[in-house]
Amino acid sequence: MSANEAYAELIRRIKEHGLLGSCASMLAWDERTYMPRKGSAHRAEQMALLARMTHEMLTAPEIGRLLAEVEGSPLVREKDSIPAVNVREARRCYDRAVKLPKELVEELARVTARAQQIWQEARQANDFAAFQPWLEKIVHLKRQEAAAIGYQQAPYDALLDEYEPGATTAEITGVFADLRKELVPLVGAIMSSAKHAPHEILERDYPVERQQAFGQKAAAAIGFDFDAGRLDVTTHPFCSGMGPGACRITIRYNSRHFNDAFFSILH
Repeated sequence: MSANEAYAELIRRIKEHGLLGSCASMLAWDERTYMPRKGSAHRAEQMALLARMTHEMLTAPEIGRLLAEVEGSPLVREKDSIPAVNVREARRCYDRAVKLPKELVEELARVTARAQQIWQEARQANDFAAFQPWLEKIVHLKRQEAAAIGYQQAPYDALLDEYEPGATTAEITGVFADLRKELVPLVGAIMSSAKHAPHEILERDYPVERQQAFGQKAAAAIGFDFDAGRLDVTTHPFCSGMGPGACRITIRYNSRHFNDAFFSILH
């Protein structure tokens, strides 16, 4: 197999892995928006199965063989070329994934999916005790994940690397320390000032249906394509990009606080 053929097969497999992952994203979006309450336990099993399947696809020995074949070829000689970047990212994901036991990946998906419903109900009832056991399970599993991946200083380094490759807890701590030096005095000066910005306009009665109509217009005005996405309600707002033509924005409305929904849409 030539390097070009190996690269084409690698990309085909990575695309399939991404497609299956987008199916899980769709189920996660449904769980947080429209899924009936009693569907939580079954959804957790669906998420666990998909997590195991995507993990098996990414960690297949053939992926490692294809990566090794392409990495030493002229195809990736230019480090900023599309093939070089694709191969580099595939290698990063593969090396991380092969360190994780599939049983751990599966259990993490199962527990976090089940915990989502418990958290929503606990939040509504202001009952932390109901969610605490699930939070403890998640922390325990994430510590196992960090240990499996490995780290030099802080366990969080291993988890942070998934979202900010190469970043460390020490670096992030430094960033916040620098911000604190400037922000704390600034906030103190604002709080002690005799001048106060009026905020009554943000905290009067805003009927949810009017907010919904305004939010739709605001999203369209800043370029959101409603033929390629949706705007729905959830407990904790998020944006999920499931693939081309399938972006999902979620928000929550507060009839006495205009900021909640409007700024979530803009964000």
